[in-house]
Amino acid sequence: MSLSSFYKISIIVVSFNSADLLKDCLTSLFENPLKNSFEILVVDNASRDGSAEMVKKNFPKVRLIENNKNVGFAAANNLAIKSSQSEYILLINSDCQVYGTSLDSMVSFMSRYEKAGIAGPKIINSDGSIQFSCRRFPSIFDAGMHTLLTNIAPDNPFSRRYKLIDIKRDEPFEVDWVSGSCMLIRRKALTDTGYMDENYFMYVEDIDICYQMWKKGWKVFYYPYAEILHHVGGSIKGDVVSASVRMQKSVLYFFWKNYRKSWKIVLLPLILPVLGLRIFLTFIKNLLK
Repeated sequence: MSLSSFYKISIIVVSFNSADLLKDCLTSLFENPLKNSFEILVVDNASRDGSAEMVKKNFPKVRLIENNKNVGFAAANNLAIKSSQSEYILLINSDCQVYGTSLDSMVSFMSRYEKAGIAGPKIINSDGSIQFSCRRFPSIFDAGMHTLLTNIAPDNPFSRRYKLIDIKRDEPFEVDWVSGSCMLIRRKALTDTGYMDENYFMYVEDIDICYQMWKKGWKVFYYPYAEILHHVGGSIKGDVVSASVRMQKSVLYFFWKNYRKSWKIVLLPLILPVLGLRIFLTFIKNLLK
């Protein structure tokens, strides 16, 4: 890696039919530029709404990677990561916008903590509320109970524990995982763990990469001094039932991949009907809209 092509941070945005949101995201990045050296890469997963053309026209400094098909979130990020050259990598969704010096602040934090492999910012929802964007790793039992109860009784103890609802978020602290809608990754740590698992087409790849970080001795932090706006679901297009099916398949794969060599795998058959029920409830909820 030559010094002339080395950046402090590579900012990677994956896009799929979200041209308007992508434009807002890129605009926010250029209106709040980093003091650290940076590059911006957009990976377009064969959008049909003119996303790639919009980037070429309005953001000539952005490096655009155009896929001829939708390869999924993990695979698209990996393409950009492999072609980028930087000490840190920021993965940020196209439906996010940055505030002020948040990105520089995250880089400074990571620089002070050499064992920090990943850091996630405070994420603000469109309505101004704080997103529960840092959570515990899901156990098979807790994940099942959370899935069953979250739509019926959202304040249930299983969901509260999983979402860390009762934890103060005023200062940085170690967490199991942070949302992939915006996460800063140390390249050295990613080299140690390997790239994102492309068996996840979409969803749960953020949980998995954080899980691999902890397995390799790296730490994951929630960093509330940086704030990002996230229009939840804005970058997702298509049938919500199909999205739910994809989510449950990813959850199942996560448990199989990471727990199959432990006794916990015997519980896996118990979660199958729970995941199926989640899909059914999503279908009913969508039907009643």
